[in-house]
Amino acid sequence: MTKREQILSAALRLFNTYGFDKTPTSLIAKEAGVATGTLFHYFATKEELINQVYLKCKDNMMTQAFKGVAEEKTYRSKVKRAYENMLHWGVKYKDDYLFLQQFSNSPSISESTREEGRMRFEAIYQMIRQGMEDEIFKSMDPEYLIELIYGFFGANIQYLMAFPDKLEDHSFREFSFTVLWDAIKR
Repeated sequence: MTKREQILSAALRLFNTYGFDKTPTSLIAKEAGVATGTLFHYFATKEELINQVYLKCKDNMMTQAFKGVAEEKTYRSKVKRAYENMLHWGVKYKDDYLFLQQFSNSPSISESTREEGRMRFEAIYQMIRQGMEDEIFKSMDPEYLIELIYGFFGANIQYLMAFPDKLEDHSFREFSFTVLWDAIKR
């Protein structure tokens, strides 16, 4: 792990634990095992650091979400694979998930970083637009549909954090996806 990655990982854990305002850069540097000057070599400000943590979490989520999706044959199976990948991501990368839950609407995240984050989700937007064009999904504002899916996903992650054994329960995953699919399919 590079020093930059060590800093990002330490910041992620500490921001989740103490929040942005109550996490001094000196603590982040100490937790990362680097000098404070090294932290500022990689990130000019604490604000830049939190914005980079945000993008790192978004990148990780998207990387995990699309594993194996291209190999699926039907539209439903592609969406199901992405959905199940997201559930696994939320449980496996709990710190990333919790960070995005806590900071997605934070004023600490700049508008330009939010836009970069949205651009990283272009594959999801494209999947949704294509599903609407092909009349697979109900006709609605794609932004609204994404919010519905993300809300449903969040509820399931919270449930799985409380009952982690359910993640490997095929019947639970099948039921969970069917509820989502029935809500969005035409």
